[in-house]
Amino acid sequence: MANSYTALSQHYDLIMTSGYYDYGAYARTLLAQLRDRKDVLELGVGTGLVCETLLELCGADLRITGIDHTESMLTQARARLGDRVRLIWQDVVEMTTPPTFDAAYSVGGVWYCVEDEGSTLFCSHLLAEDDETRALKNLAAALRPGAPLLLAVQQAHRDYQRPLPGGLVYAQEIRAAEEAVAENLYVKDYFVRRDDEVVAHQRCQFRAYPQNQADRLLAQCGFRFQHTTANGLMRSYVRL
Repeated sequence: MANSYTALSQHYDLIMTSGYYDYGAYARTLLAQLRDRKDVLELGVGTGLVCETLLELCGADLRITGIDHTESMLTQARARLGDRVRLIWQDVVEMTTPPTFDAAYSVGGVWYCVEDEGSTLFCSHLLAEDDETRALKNLAAALRPGAPLLLAVQQAHRDYQRPLPGGLVYAQEIRAAEEAVAENLYVKDYFVRRDDEVVAHQRCQFRAYPQNQADRLLAQCGFRFQHTTANGLMRSYVRL
């Protein structure tokens, strides 16, 4: 996977917990969808904020494995979670795991969905379609038949900035990529500034598929769309 959040990792928690995500809402929605499923895989665990919220809500009932390919993020996740979650440095494109998981989810990790002007887009940090197919097939191989794949739904990506604690300012800028690497490819720049000085900058690329195209791709890799949750925060697929 090309994207890494190494440059932003020092400020990641500050950004994410100051209004970027409502972790409580996502965690409650996840738990309602997981029901009695216990062995769960998080795709793109980051610094462990989703895991931490899930464990606060459900105690030790979940057995979570979190994978990420950014070591600096995993270092923070290990400090936050200790031995409550199994954390693995892993690129989903290279993942080889037997079908041991009852469910998988991603909240802005490897895959997520975006609502934009009445349309739903399937967004991926994997830029090449061959990698996309390989990663989804790897994930299907890691899930038991009937297991749900739960993808967070976000609001449309827009340029904006907002203040952070400590006199910092967060800003993001999104544009279509100039390189013809893949169709529907975008570049997202994250900035943390203090007094107009950039103290951290991260550039990531993502690919946005129209939902009908994404559903066909997922079906080819062993997943069928089930539903969007009533609150609109998750799209659920099932491992066939």
